[in-house]
Amino acid sequence: MLAKIKILKVNFRKGKKAEEEDFVAVDKPTNIFVNGNYFVTLMASPRNIRELAIGHLLGQGVINALGDIEHVSIRGKNVNLRTKAEIQLEATKFPKVIPTACGTSEDIIGLLGKSGVLKLAVKFSAKNILNAFKSLHSASKVFKKSGGTHAAALFTRGGKLEFCMEDVGRHNAVDKVIGKGLIEGVNFPSSFMISTGRLSADMVVKCAKARIPLVASRAAPLESGILAAEMSGLTLVGFVRGSRLNVYTRPRRVKF
Repeated sequence: MLAKIKILKVNFRKGKKAEEEDFVAVDKPTNIFVNGNYFVTLMASPRNIRELAIGHLLGQGVINALGDIEHVSIRGKNVNLRTKAEIQLEATKFPKVIPTACGTSEDIIGLLGKSGVLKLAVKFSAKNILNAFKSLHSASKVFKKSGGTHAAALFTRGGKLEFCMEDVGRHNAVDKVIGKGLIEGVNFPSSFMISTGRLSADMVVKCAKARIPLVASRAAPLESGILAAEMSGLTLVGFVRGSRLNVYTRPRRVKF
């Protein structure tokens, strides 16, 4: 979502300055409630907030599948999700915060919860991974106008773009992709995710819980992200730029 504001543009090299209208990315609070209890507030782009909430709950281990949710209602900036009665949600009475810097094995084990190690034998073409970022650039319409968003997208093993989501937060963009994938019934184990953001442990864990076997970014991974990928069995690819990329974990899933 975009807003247009008046700014002062200064170009020292050309010795020019002028007042002009320009686009900026909009961020607003999205409040997530589970069974009527407050769960968390995310500062996010105010679009696709249903997907954001569903993807966030999967990433946090509250749900394991779309079928765990019985109903979703949206009123303004509030999203209320009703889950099956057998799901225990005592912890949702308090806001949750997961720090980006979590980097120890104990932290990551806590994030992964009961998620098993990904032992999927699927392989992905390096060429398709490189080409995916060209598609991502074309699909990132808000970024093109504002320069203020992150993007994440899901691709099939053959390199076809399933969908792209943008948000002011890199975590939110990934949550939205996972949420939409759940709603659309996408086969996550035969797909790969690409992102414009740094790959920290919490970003990697979100994808591991969705059983996405490969995640790639134009940016760098953090040490915690590499450790989380190793522990979860996920293939982590970073610095995807032009005709080059770095594979940090599980390189056998990448075909060259």
